[in-house]
Amino acid sequence: MRRKHVLSLLMLSMGVGLLVAAMTVGVASARTGQHNAKTATRGGTLQVDQSGGAFDTLDPQLSYVTNDWTVLSNTQLLLVNFPDKAGKAGTQLFPEAATAFPTFSNNGKTVVFHLRKGMKFDNGKPVTAANFQRAFERVLSPSMYAQYGCFDYIDQFVVGGTKFANCAGTTGVTTSKHISGISAKGLTLTIHLTKANATFVNIMAMQWFGAIPSNMAYTKSDSGILVYPSAGPYYIATNQPSTLTVLKRNKYWHGARPANPDTIVIHTFPNSDGEAALLQTEAGQIDMDMTGVPSADVAKVSSTYGGPNKGQFHVGGTSCIIWSALNNGKAPTDNAAVRKAINYAISRQPIIQLAGPYSGSSADQILVPGMPGYSKFHVYPSYPNFSKAKSVGGSALTAAANTPVNIYYRTSSHLQTNIALYEKKQLNTIGLKNVNLEAADLTSYYGPLETRATAEGSNGYNLARAGWCADYFDPFDYINVNFDGRTLSDTGNVDYFYFNNSSFNSQMDHAAALGGSARSAAYAALDKELMVKYAPAVPIEVANDRFLTAKRVKNWIYSYYFGEPDFNAMVIG
Repeated sequence: MRRKHVLSLLMLSMGVGLLVAAMTVGVASARTGQHNAKTATRGGTLQVDQSGGAFDTLDPQLSYVTNDWTVLSNTQLLLVNFPDKAGKAGTQLFPEAATAFPTFSNNGKTVVFHLRKGMKFDNGKPVTAANFQRAFERVLSPSMYAQYGCFDYIDQFVVGGTKFANCAGTTGVTTSKHISGISAKGLTLTIHLTKANATFVNIMAMQWFGAIPSNMAYTKSDSGILVYPSAGPYYIATNQPSTLTVLKRNKYWHGARPANPDTIVIHTFPNSDGEAALLQTEAGQIDMDMTGVPSADVAKVSSTYGGPNKGQFHVGGTSCIIWSALNNGKAPTDNAAVRKAINYAISRQPIIQLAGPYSGSSADQILVPGMPGYSKFHVYPSYPNFSKAKSVGGSALTAAANTPVNIYYRTSSHLQTNIALYEKKQLNTIGLKNVNLEAADLTSYYGPLETRATAEGSNGYNLARAGWCADYFDPFDYINVNFDGRTLSDTGNVDYFYFNNSSFNSQMDHAAALGGSARSAAYAALDKELMVKYAPAVPIEVANDRFLTAKRVKNWIYSYYFGEPDFNAMVIG
């Protein structure tokens, strides 16, 4: 899946039950194995494997992938956060570093957070407002490898953000040293917004905005700063992103979230398909594989362990839409007729079946159930329609017959390999004869996709399996963040579709300025137009997650936000 592979931050003004209800249809409760944390025995080492991938970066302001954020959720201290509770209760934000939710004045444009006393980093240094101010600066600074805050429009939300960040598409701006609209004085953080923003508090629960050292350096490295002090329940003691990550308990932590294991050890195996980790989990040699149960083994695991959420086998819903991304900046997928033909040829259900039971539900749109603006529609079929694909593709498809089409996939994954082979066969069937399988970078899957030079080069991708989970619960985060081509730069592109349409950009601006039912209606129309007129991707499914835990694991709490369990809450014994 794609950045941000996270579940949604539910808007406080909208209630918190909507997403959980929508995402858990057909999936049992995630309370399996939970018991009273007050009686839990702290201690021990939680042993976790990560198969078939690696961490892109654990630098908080450069991290934007679900597995990265899962780790950071254990190390970050946020102004507001999600509690370690199952189900609906785990979706309701609470003040963590802040003494209470912020106060608003100046018609909602001045936001003030007051911080709790006595919070400390693992090195013993106190946490102040300046530590949160620095997080804003690093997520927007042009001195960073990627200005991820630009893609979520943080620069436009905060007074002085545009001048400080000078994001792509900004002209005639002289970059300032600091963000003028943010001030830190002792334990008081004041943020001046350009206009009232109903989602701002929810945005503060993103891992970007945790406390970091006030002098934490800027970096142009895509791997970021490897080791740094943390103020959350744990700190990163060892950070080798493609091999070994070790978290140790912060001895100064006295927050509301638990820190049950003494140590959390994550061994990463980019070339593994997960079979070895599954066998080790069953033997009790490790506690779980954070990548989940291999697709080919789901049916057997479910049968062996009594079905989902009845013991050691866990299934949880997500807000994640999985897609085959199409590169709109590289022939032949730079042609809308070809992209529509591919949508008819590839379809959804065959890929979902490859992923095994409890994988998810078919989808051919960008927004997901429970999201404001979601209105279910069907443009493309669940099964291939080759005659329609050829008809829709027409002369553009014929002209592209011998143009190279590159399918980017992770070779260590049996599922991705099978999907890539399936896609190649389908594209061959509609007349695309020169289809090639391109091996992904196992240690940085998204890096080549997000780097314009490689994405549009001769070996650049035309199709790539990826996806999106909400940063926060608003359709802006699915539509504008992913498909606004004005944000495109040389590196770190969230719009790795390289889709840029001036008319659609204007419509997104209009929708973003609306509120209430008008906003939902506008985004419902944009969702449909995007797939009917432009088809920049092949949406496949709204995904579920599937895990097996060792018998000794207790207090399993599945986070709908991260699509992973809360490691810090787990009990070993």
